[in-house]
Amino acid sequence: MAASKSMDFPGAKKSSYAAQVEQSQASPYQENTLSFLPVPGPVGPQGPAGRDGKDGKQGPEGQEGKPGPKGLQGPSGKDGLSSLSSSGQQAGWASYHNKLEKPFKLGISEGEDGWVTTFVLSEELSNEKYLPKGCTPLWNDHARAFSFRGLKEGAQVFITYSFELTTYSSNTEAWIRTYSQNSDLDISQFIGSMKYQHTYPITVTQQVFIENQKIWGNGAVPQIRTDYDASVILKSIYVSVV
Repeated sequence: MAASKSMDFPGAKKSSYAAQVEQSQASPYQENTLSFLPVPGPVGPQGPAGRDGKDGKQGPEGQEGKPGPKGLQGPSGKDGLSSLSSSGQQAGWASYHNKLEKPFKLGISEGEDGWVTTFVLSEELSNEKYLPKGCTPLWNDHARAFSFRGLKEGAQVFITYSFELTTYSSNTEAWIRTYSQNSDLDISQFIGSMKYQHTYPITVTQQVFIENQKIWGNGAVPQIRTDYDASVILKSIYVSVV
C-alpha cells in the first residue's frame, strides 16, 4: 500500500457555489427566452359573513351500565428477545475528530492507482464514551487505521466520513473507499463529479461487515481518489457498531 501524502500547497481560489453557477450560465449568446403570461385581475371585495346557527338542546344523560364478569387468566408470556444482533455484538459508537488541518494531495498520479490513504489524528478530540461494553478503540492514531479487534466476528460497522474536497478543475470525479489489502476488504463508492472548481463539504457513510477473521484482525484505512488534481481535509470519522 502506498504511503499517504500530507502536505501544504496553494489551494484553489474559494468563491461561493452560487457565483460559480451564475458565471457558468452567463453567456452573451443566450437567446431571450422571456415569455409573456396573462396577468390575473384584482380580487373582488369579500361579502358579508352569514349569521351563526343556534345551538341545539342537550339530551338527557344515559344510565351507567353494569360491570361485566371477570375474564379468565391468560397464558404466561414468553421471554423477550435479546436486543443483541445474531453475532452477539452489543451496539455502540465512537467519534474521532481531526486536529490536523493539512490537506492531502489527490490526483490520478498520486498514491496507488490514484488511491490516497487519509487519516485523522484525534487524540483528545475523540469521543469513546459510548463504545460497546468492553470494546477497544475503533480508530488507532499510531497505526492510522481502523481496529476491529474489539468487536465480535459477524458485527456490522457503519463508518461516516466528513471531509472538505477542493477541486482545481471542473468535472472532477471523486471516489472513496474503506480498504484493507491484507484482507481483500474494498468498499468503494463513487462520490460524484464535481462540476465546478470549488471547496465542497461532503459526508459519506459506508457499511463494513466483519465477516471473517482476516477483516477482524487486519482492520482498514480510508482512501480517496480523484481523476484530476485536488486536495482533501478529513474532518472527522464516526464509527457505529451493531
